[in-house]
Amino acid sequence: MKNRESIFIRRRLEAVAACLALGIALLAIRAVDLQWLQADRLMNMAEKQRYRQFTVIAPRGAITDAKGRILAESIEVPSIAAIASEIPQKDMKKLARALKMPVARLRQKLDGRKGFVWLARQVSPETAERIMALNVPGVRQETEWRRYQPLGPQTGHLLGFVGVDGRGLEGLEHSLDRRLAGIAGTRLVQRDARGRSLPGGIWLRRPVIGQSVRLTLDASIQSMAYTALADGIRRQNAKGGSVVVIRPQDGAILAMASWPGFNPNNFGKFRPDEWRNRAATDVFEPGSALKPFTVAAALASGKWQPDSRVYCEKGQWHVAGHTIHDDHPEAWLDMPGLLAKSSNIGAAKLALDIGAERMHRMLSEIGLGRRSDIGLSGESPGILPPVQRWGPIETANIAFGQGVAVTPLQLATAFCILANGGLYIHPKLIDGDDSQPVKRVLPEQVARQVMLMLEYATSPEGTGRHAVPAGYRVAGKTGTAQKANANGSYASDRFTAVFAGAVPADHPRLVIVVVVDEPQGSIYGGQVAAPIFRHIAESALPYLGVLPQIKKDAPQWKAMPIVAGTEIPATAGGSLYGLSLREVRRVAAVHGYRLRTHGSGWVVRQSPHTLHNLMAKDVVEVWLDE
Repeated sequence: MKNRESIFIRRRLEAVAACLALGIALLAIRAVDLQWLQADRLMNMAEKQRYRQFTVIAPRGAITDAKGRILAESIEVPSIAAIASEIPQKDMKKLARALKMPVARLRQKLDGRKGFVWLARQVSPETAERIMALNVPGVRQETEWRRYQPLGPQTGHLLGFVGVDGRGLEGLEHSLDRRLAGIAGTRLVQRDARGRSLPGGIWLRRPVIGQSVRLTLDASIQSMAYTALADGIRRQNAKGGSVVVIRPQDGAILAMASWPGFNPNNFGKFRPDEWRNRAATDVFEPGSALKPFTVAAALASGKWQPDSRVYCEKGQWHVAGHTIHDDHPEAWLDMPGLLAKSSNIGAAKLALDIGAERMHRMLSEIGLGRRSDIGLSGESPGILPPVQRWGPIETANIAFGQGVAVTPLQLATAFCILANGGLYIHPKLIDGDDSQPVKRVLPEQVARQVMLMLEYATSPEGTGRHAVPAGYRVAGKTGTAQKANANGSYASDRFTAVFAGAVPADHPRLVIVVVVDEPQGSIYGGQVAAPIFRHIAESALPYLGVLPQIKKDAPQWKAMPIVAGTEIPATAGGSLYGLSLREVRRVAAVHGYRLRTHGSGWVVRQSPHTLHNLMAKDVVEVWLDE
């Protein structure tokens, strides 16, 4: 028995010793494995738990106006993040309450996640302070960059906006994203056992700030344009509108505004269709605002002169089975009268006389049918049908602005050609972008003649009289166009009201185009868009140092001056009888009379009966007939 017991005890001791030896051997193997074979991997794991690399988004470059005033800049804002696996379930409700989100939404963000997750990005400092005061484990505050535009809605459509990831999504922020966006950096931060960042850290790669961009825009004129546009649209209860203001001498865009506005600092609260820049994306038929270029093409052809007369058929004319109407029936009109009375028939006859090819070439050279390429994404090229599709009806309609479509930017660029004496100067929005060559589009004499006619179109006899600020002279043209329906016809109750012009007329400092979409009061450009033009001009010109030149008690317009090579018609016995309207205007201009006219053709009655003993500024009234 004793031998058996001793054998059993010995075997048990041997088994225990074997187990201990095996355990020691396994521990030795594991130690070798941990200390030598897996040392690098375990070291990396420890470093990852102790340190964290953060991608630090670089601030975007600033956008400034021509005077260096900030239009868009990046500011530091707090964001709330978390290590998902470390947030206790018992703290979910109070954390969701502080974040102002449903508990279910918070759980959705965290479920299935263990590591880093954003809870709320770019919050106010007060919100961040309130959340961090809860001391919820795993919740942390990070610093990000947020884009801020001081002028808000006034520049929202032009500048666009930036998403939370720091990328431009609309407007100049999008089209200039590569230039404005910086290069992200990387920072190494040590963490404690609860995953909270400890003070300090080292930069693995420092962020590089984006390049700043200076625009040609003038923040003051932008504010003036936006305010005048918004006020005018509200008064007319219109659907929308836009304004473009250009300095014609160098093509610098001083203002580009759209309505209705949206706040780019909180763009998520607005519909995507409210983000668009109407001045560059929306096209419209310019209507009568295109007639100055029809007249310019006729004058440049050499077949017509400023005092040439065209018979306007007393308001109704048939072309290839199609009837053209004038709102104000006229008989004979010279070129200034055609623009002042805005005769569709007169414009159509000019275009048909000079031919479709000459007319198409003129519209193409002034910029219709192509993008201006000023650096804005989404800019529309407009619509200019190929000349092969121009029959008599199309040629006649295009002459008075139907059948073509332009953007407000294109129309402003075209009027700059007239203001610059026939030179096409490429519009620019980015300061210093002067790479485009200057091109002559019209003979200088023709451009000057059309400018004088446009000045007469804003006289008391013209449709643009409401565009003239007190003390200034304006050369401009109204436009009222029916909007097209989806079926290709024209709506009877939807219109676009336009005014385009240059001021001061004798030495243009500004070209301004105003477009009002679907006004609900008056539909006419002279009643709707012209007052907006006036409000912008009367604010912007004194700001630019251009003071009023005309005294309050003097006429606010100048009659057509004498064309070189012509003579003043003789007035027998102080009588104007038998003279044409053009000749009567010349007499009045030379003697300084204030002229009132009725009808067209030749003078058949006048008041007073004689011009003897009349003084400058006295009123002469004449009646004309065929």
